[in-house]
Amino acid sequence: MISAKQIYDYIDSIAPFSSQMGFDNSGLIVGCESATSDRVLVALDLTKSVLDEAVNTGAAIIVTHHPVIFDPLKSLLSDSIPYLAAKLGITVISAHTNLDIARGGVNDTLARAVCVDPEIRLDDECVCIGRLKNAECCRAFAEKIRDKLDLKGIRFTDTGRDIRTVAVSCGAGGDSVFTAKKYGADAVVTGEIKHHEILFAKNNDIAVFDLGHYGSEKLIVPVLSDMLQGHFADAEFIASMQDTDGIIYC
Repeated sequence: MISAKQIYDYIDSIAPFSSQMGFDNSGLIVGCESATSDRVLVALDLTKSVLDEAVNTGAAIIVTHHPVIFDPLKSLLSDSIPYLAAKLGITVISAHTNLDIARGGVNDTLARAVCVDPEIRLDDECVCIGRLKNAECCRAFAEKIRDKLDLKGIRFTDTGRDIRTVAVSCGAGGDSVFTAKKYGADAVVTGEIKHHEILFAKNNDIAVFDLGHYGSEKLIVPVLSDMLQGHFADAEFIASMQDTDGIIYC
């Protein structure tokens, strides 16, 4: 059996909640720190499917990446996720931007997965920049990312030049194209990018690899689950199997 406070304190030691960005709402979101459970579910997002999974596995505590409450609530309806979690007696801890920028956190995990060794870290922007071991053409790099991250597909642009220096910014990191330009990166790997950011990259010969928000961050779920399991022997940490973005590719 483990308490929510123990989990919170451990996450705080590896990804301090005080380091979260000003717009964020990481921390203990639903429930209480004295809540205990012998099973803990780890997920990217808290959805009805993940709540059902928690009930079915007997997990009274859920750790998510994205905060279950992000913007200030103006209502708390009976079919809303925070209401349902509270009604079920489930405590929710969310580690968002603090985990994004932590060493070994979301962005580092994504960088390693796409074979980028971070040489520069810009925590205030959630960007890391590094070099590939071997230069690759855009299509080969896109296919490598798709296969290594087990994605159904990604969007990418092709500059017609080989890639060596890459800026990585998980999640909604499209504005990292401006940082990539500043640091002379050949490419940007991110989870979300806007049209004007793509055009900026195109005009500056920077290749863009858009993995989708979920695709760029899903790897942290088993990583965080394993980290928690390695630290706590008195509970079982389960990486959610129902945690998906629901996107269908045709």
